[in-house]
Amino acid sequence: MKKILLIGYGKMGSAIVEGWVSNKLDIKIYVIEKEKINSKLVSKKNILFLNDFENFIKLNLIVDYVLLAIKPQQLTKTKNDLKLIYNPKTIFISIVAGVSTKWFSDNFSKNIKIVRAMPNTPASVLKGVTGVFHSNNLLKSEINYINKILKCIGKVIFLKKQNLIDVVTAISGSGPAYFFFLTEILSKVGEKFGLSKKDSLEFSSSTFVGSATLFDKTKLSISKLRDNVTSPGGTTEAALKILKHKDKGLEKLIEKTVENAILRAKKLNKK
Repeated sequence: MKKILLIGYGKMGSAIVEGWVSNKLDIKIYVIEKEKINSKLVSKKNILFLNDFENFIKLNLIVDYVLLAIKPQQLTKTKNDLKLIYNPKTIFISIVAGVSTKWFSDNFSKNIKIVRAMPNTPASVLKGVTGVFHSNNLLKSEINYINKILKCIGKVIFLKKQNLIDVVTAISGSGPAYFFFLTEILSKVGEKFGLSKKDSLEFSSSTFVGSATLFDKTKLSISKLRDNVTSPGGTTEAALKILKHKDKGLEKLIEKTVENAILRAKKLNKK
């Protein structure tokens, strides 16, 4: 039975534990969270919730994995505590935004086994996607197990270069906000052209959810699905002429959007 220590039980940390429990992984989970926890999982026999590092250290354990699900400023504050539980055999998985693997090798050991992961918020309903980069000293069996525990919250994609984490942040990390904002705008436009606020939101949000589900359930490409909606000379074709405008269309706007997010991610990075 693998032992996993989770540090931080916020939205993402709790979603990950929910995924492990839902998939019935054969693991013992230790959670360090200073805030009061209101969770149905508190009564689970294979999960032990602790409110500080001191109580965990008293257990005198060597865990197989340490998953860090805290904010960057908290990582700096807990550095000394992490040094107390550091073990060369333990694999560290960090979902801390903007903190490179170099930070861990500089602060712990150049030989630390470190994984950097970037999940997104749909992980809370086990429909996320996680970009993963890892140091080159991991065994294949360890990589496979990392894939196993992260697949519990959705799809997992391994990256060959760490700087691609910034791109993943801009595409899938921030991505849900883009789709929600597009749905919000569509709802407002529908209201402007005569639909009630309630009906316009229902049409827009249901179309968003339905379209995503259709793509998920079919083997057709996104382009083919778009073509299936677009009849020659019809309303969709007329609408797409605006969205596909060479200079003022959606592609250029989205490209600038993602580029701006990548630039911000690079500025926030902690070496």
